[in-house]
Amino acid sequence: MADLYLSISTQPDSVLEAIAASMDDRANDPAMQAICASYMGRLPKPGAKVLEIGCGNGASTALLLRAIDPSEMTGIDPAEGLLDRARKRFAGRTAVNFTVGTAVKTEQPDAAYDVVVAHTVYSHLPDPRAALAEAFRVLKPGGTLAVFDGDYATNTVALFDGDPLQAAMIATQRNLIHDGYIMRRLPRMMEDAGFERSRTEAHGFVQTQNPAYMKSLMARGVAAAAKAGDCGLDLSEAFITEAARRAENGSFYGAILFISATTQKPG
Repeated sequence: MADLYLSISTQPDSVLEAIAASMDDRANDPAMQAICASYMGRLPKPGAKVLEIGCGNGASTALLLRAIDPSEMTGIDPAEGLLDRARKRFAGRTAVNFTVGTAVKTEQPDAAYDVVVAHTVYSHLPDPRAALAEAFRVLKPGGTLAVFDGDYATNTVALFDGDPLQAAMIATQRNLIHDGYIMRRLPRMMEDAGFERSRTEAHGFVQTQNPAYMKSLMARGVAAAAKAGDCGLDLSEAFITEAARRAENGSFYGAILFISATTQKPG
């Protein structure tokens, strides 16, 4: 499947702006804030040295800082345009810094971090095993790895069997997600990489009233589908219009099952 995020470092600023806005919509949703408080709140605190993989524009970084009190927070991302937005968000916070890096090549020293967090990153990775090996390398003995992502094969906006709006969600999955099943396989992959047995937890995310994130996600997905030639621009825009109609009349329903998997590097 195509995945816009596989070429995130070369995307124009207009695309990065849409992605950043969607990240903010998701992070600002009260349900997502509660989910993040739950899984992030179990991470070691306070005073930990933390590396965030795929920090984007810093929206998830803010949630991390709210949940724990790290002595130092480093965020890495392959997109310089998103990092610029993160730097502006945290200007003046000397203990929070951002630099270019990827999940498989963090450019960080060995055994340097107490905690590594990857928030909605692994579903976009062609080689998650290499990413796990890199997380293992940069973690201190006894350090914690937390991976949070969607079980995106479960995504739905359907109100009835055969709902045409579900085609928009399928287009979104096709064009914005590399591996919708990664969180089902990740616990075993973590053990294979040398980590201890993970703690996994399911987090149901539903938007009905004010579904800003789901609408922005689908708008980006169908726009990418049109650009890829999967559908015409008229159909892409019709999906966006229908999602907005349902949101306005109170009939919108969107659901994503998120999974958190937390594990430790043996001490």
